[in-house]
Amino acid sequence: MKISRFISVKSATAGAIFMGGMVYYVNYRYGWQAAGIAALKQAFYTFFFGGACVKISENIACTMKNKWAGVFWGTVIASIITTSAVYGIHNIKGTPEPFESTLPTAILAPFGFIFLSWYKREQEDKKKEKEIELEETILDY
Repeated sequence: MKISRFISVKSATAGAIFMGGMVYYVNYRYGWQAAGIAALKQAFYTFFFGGACVKISENIACTMKNKWAGVFWGTVIASIITTSAVYGIHNIKGTPEPFESTLPTAILAPFGFIFLSWYKREQEDKKKEKEIELEETILDY
């Protein structure tokens, strides 16, 4: 079973590096150890859970008939799940500033989900158009 079936690996990797760095920066005044633990938690979470939320967002965007409704609901649902989970994780022991550590996710995640779900929907729409063109070409012969 491929991990890419459940997680958008490219997005998960980029998000883990970026968000881990942001959380490290937010918590650095408490020492590099506390900041490092918080950053690793964020990076781990972002890779697995954030990558899964990107996949959820993309799937919603691609399965709804109305493109913009799919992008909207994919973004809203994934953003709520992601922000709630990040806040919960940072509230569990170890993060000195859980609310401040959650803010980058709460602010940036919706923009990421909008872009990624729209991009995936565009790819799927183009793929369907090519399949239709191919079918029409085959039927012409």
